Amino acid sequence: MINSAFLNQLAVPRSNTEFVRTAAGLAVLQLYDSIKTHGYDPSVHDDALEAVQRDIAGTDAEPGVNRGNGVGAALGSVAQALPFWEKDGTVRVGRQAVYTALLTYGQALGDEGEWRVAESVDSLVGMDAELDGETWLAAEARLMMGRASRMCADWEASVIAYRRAYELGTSAGDLALALRAQIGEANNLWSRGDFPGAKKQLSKAARIARKSCPAVLPRVTLAQAGVANAAGEYERAIHLAFGLLLSLSDDDEMRYKTLVDLATFLSDYGLPAVASTALRMVERTAPEASIRRHARLSLLFLAARQRDEMAFDTLRSALARETLTPRQQTQYALFSAQGLRQFGRVSLARAAAKRAIQLANQYQLFQLVFESEAELHALELVHDEANETIAPRYMRFDSPGESTDNEDVDVTATIFNRSATRGKIPVRIRRIAESLVDMADHTGVGVAVASGSAQHSAR
Repeated sequence: MINSAFLNQLAVPRSNTEFVRTAAGLAVLQLYDSIKTHGYDPSVHDDALEAVQRDIAGTDAEPGVNRGNGVGAALGSVAQALPFWEKDGTVRVGRQAVYTALLTYGQALGDEGEWRVAESVDSLVGMDAELDGETWLAAEARLMMGRASRMCADWEASVIAYRRAYELGTSAGDLALALRAQIGEANNLWSRGDFPGAKKQLSKAARIARKSCPAVLPRVTLAQAGVANAAGEYERAIHLAFGLLLSLSDDDEMRYKTLVDLATFLSDYGLPAVASTALRMVERTAPEASIRRHARLSLLFLAARQRDEMAFDTLRSALARETLTPRQQTQYALFSAQGLRQFGRVSLARAAAKRAIQLANQYQLFQLVFESEAELHALELVHDEANETIAPRYMRFDSPGESTDNEDVDVTATIFNRSATRGKIPVRIRRIAESLVDMADHTGVGVAVASGSAQHSAR
């Protein structure tokens, strides 16, 4: 499994640095397998470990693994931990260090979008740690595998991994980890359109969290907000997310994730200018690359919707150089098609829509299959390209709606239903919008949002 995942990755055309990084990872895992099976033997393993570390470091003539990259640092940690692996006995610090370093490596691979390789690493650690009696490490590995499998659209493997993570987490006495596994399984459900099942799962997790594990409650709340938005309960989603945002005083990572999801909810509700404000705060200040990447994808959708061609082209070009997850690849193609249609570039829009359909079918992203086919149908009905800068009135744009708790869940925008009400934005929602604009000013983002944008009627 490991060899297959790595060899498939090596077969894809890549830069020299990326190739060396993948090859070094494969070599480290082969050494891990040898040491795990036979024990550490300096006469056998020292030279091989030194060669791998040289590959990671590189030379003036040959590229190594980028030292500023988390994958390179994690690989180095695995190589350094391997000599301390204990063959047997009651002392297990060395083994635990190796498992932990391998999990860090898997996490770093995921952060770089190399999910198939990350899935194989997490699966290996989960299996070995469980057989070795390291229950908590096995639970953490299964949790990470559940996420990686979902990113690869391997739904069955993801469900199995999450359920095993729950069992092992409970057995290890780590309720927070067990509840995170339940959130992951719920996200599998709502990403495939089973909103009732997801709500039931999250309600159960919320009850347990309130009673016994309040530290994980913010994660549950954000997932509940995502389900509410997906089900068309926009105001509930906004209230949940904004209330959570105000409660997160010392968790910057969760604040950024909440901001991105809140922007999605505001966009779906009919406040794209305010959504853009929140996303630009994230794009310019978030320390984590994956969060900035998702914010940029969401901004691409909004640039198309707001007919900002310069911003659309800039963002599209930047995202073309990013490593995207399967869902993000599909959304990128769909949003590109929508924007290109807006700007009258019909032939390019058709190609992007066809690409979105192909990806959505490949990864079994059923909602995106429907939306991409609708976009292509609209393009095929176009006969007068001169009128293409105006979107057909029966079409609507999709929201990127992807949970940034690294859950990648699709949320379908139903702005058309909002427009049918022609009701004014409730006072509480307007105040939330104004508060976000104030936050942007205080963080120095300085985005100009007209007062009407935060106070206009939905349509």
